[in-house]
Amino acid sequence: MVIDFLNYEKFIAHGALMTDIRRRPTPRISANDLARYMVSTESGKIGIIRRARESSTPGRIRYTDAKDILKAALIDPAGERRIIAAGRDMFDQRVDDASLSDFVRDDAAKSLDAFDAFDRMRNEIAGFDYQPAPKRQPKLTLADVPVSVYADVLIHRDYRGVGQIGGAIFRMTLPDEEEGESATTKRREMGLYAATLVQMHIRENLAGNRTPAHQLCWAIDVQCGEKHIAPRTYAQRAQNLENACRFIAAMWDRV
Repeated sequence: MVIDFLNYEKFIAHGALMTDIRRRPTPRISANDLARYMVSTESGKIGIIRRARESSTPGRIRYTDAKDILKAALIDPAGERRIIAAGRDMFDQRVDDASLSDFVRDDAAKSLDAFDAFDRMRNEIAGFDYQPAPKRQPKLTLADVPVSVYADVLIHRDYRGVGQIGGAIFRMTLPDEEEGESATTKRREMGLYAATLVQMHIRENLAGNRTPAHQLCWAIDVQCGEKHIAPRTYAQRAQNLENACRFIAAMWDRV
């Protein structure tokens, strides 16, 4: 798997670019925002709907390159050390390059921290057959609301003669510095909802001729070193997600 950063390097010196904010006419939401919605207060939920309704196109999203490098490393276990080392060199150079924007240099520093966190949890996700995920993936539709669930990698295994499939998404955001027990529980609950969305997405859109397996559907919380696995019985969580999407659709033009 080849990572091409050349086009990116042509404009990162100018920082992130942003288009005008436009209002989306129909409901839609990302998997991470929907997982966050499931554990938010009522006022927090309204804020998530408002942000989902506003359409903007940032030039860069934090951790984009770090995620690409981690995906490439998992897919190519023989070249993993080389890929990670090359990524570290690239981010080290960006941190020290005063000609780059504050955003780009800060993203590079945080990406290096994410690599350290990934190293600490690497054994927990070792020994699996990681495969490239399609670059273009259909949306998962819940209660007529399109949900953007993007599997970073697919996971294959043969179990008792059955070809199984799952997938994983990387969650890269840092926990709050003073995160207490309640916040930690909410973060883990978010991870379980995100893993459930991965399972539903694989089953609906990416399984092909393989059998989806909940044990292979993960949300990897890189910064906290945790792998959240989709539960065996997920009907109640799936129903909660659909109900949430119904509420999001009902409130779309009202908040």
